[in-house]
Amino acid sequence: MGNLAKTYRIIADILATESNESSLAIEFSNPNFDWDNIVVKGSQQVVLPAICCRLKEKELLSYLPEQLQNYLEYITTINRNRNITLLRQIKSISQILNQNSIEHVFLKGAALLASGCYKDNAERMVGDIDILVKKNQVLEAFDLLKNNGYNKTSGFAYDNKDFRHLDRLISEKELAAIELHSELLENPNRDLIDLDSVFNSKKIVNNITIPNDYYINKHQIIAWQTNNYGYYFRSISFKLFYDSIVLNAFSDKELISDLFETKFGQGYLATAKFYFQAFSSVNCNSFMESYTESHNNYVEKKIFRKVLKPAKYAYLNIKKRLILIANNVSYRKHILNLRFIFKK
Repeated sequence: MGNLAKTYRIIADILATESNESSLAIEFSNPNFDWDNIVVKGSQQVVLPAICCRLKEKELLSYLPEQLQNYLEYITTINRNRNITLLRQIKSISQILNQNSIEHVFLKGAALLASGCYKDNAERMVGDIDILVKKNQVLEAFDLLKNNGYNKTSGFAYDNKDFRHLDRLISEKELAAIELHSELLENPNRDLIDLDSVFNSKKIVNNITIPNDYYINKHQIIAWQTNNYGYYFRSISFKLFYDSIVLNAFSDKELISDLFETKFGQGYLATAKFYFQAFSSVNCNSFMESYTESHNNYVEKKIFRKVLKPAKYAYLNIKKRLILIANNVSYRKHILNLRFIFKK
């Protein structure tokens, strides 16, 4: 097992909910145990606070070097305080939207924080506040929030009208930016999640409207595999794995059945089963076995990480740019303007 594969395996074992304290204690007792790799990859995977919380719950923090233990507890405390502030912001946004009869549901990290699904809200790191709004109200919601302090925007340098969310809304007085979504997925995968069903599934927790667990899970999984190209690169997200475990995705028979309907869902289940015992009851077919092997090649073999992955990224980027040039007049004008600026 290569260094990266071993690091991933240890991170998975730390995040796992089953009792494995004894085996982890043996690993950590090795004087040559590489904590640096855990910190680097845990940071890249946005799960350092979750790692800290899980080690604390498993009573394994004492095995860490004192300086590292202090560091993890420090950033976890910062994230806990940040999430307290974020929840206040989410409640404020919810109040504005509700008072103006804007039909919406909070998504992803915002929804998870609001749901109270974590034993310690410090476990989840959250960036932007994502909100799905009914298509016929999304522009109204955008203007409404702009008039309530979110008067700075950040987005594309060209018109991208078919994108899944509007420009980010930013307030100098608030911690997080807002992304108002009219869609959950990029084309051609939008029909994989029915928006009306997401709205119909909504529940209210502490006056905050969120989808039910099924749609929180399904959206995050399919979005990672498609919008974030997890399927294309055979890459994984431990943050997503952990969210799925916390929301008991592995025991949701309807969700598992629906995920089996697409290659994206099967790919996710294959890697989730590979890393986490919680998904052990999920059946595995030949496609999933091949998918896991492909993922392992990226993890184990440097030629896949150093050559094939960059080549696939370059191909994807060029393909996206060519499609934009062919179909987006605003993008063509943007490119011409850039050429004019550089010539100057």
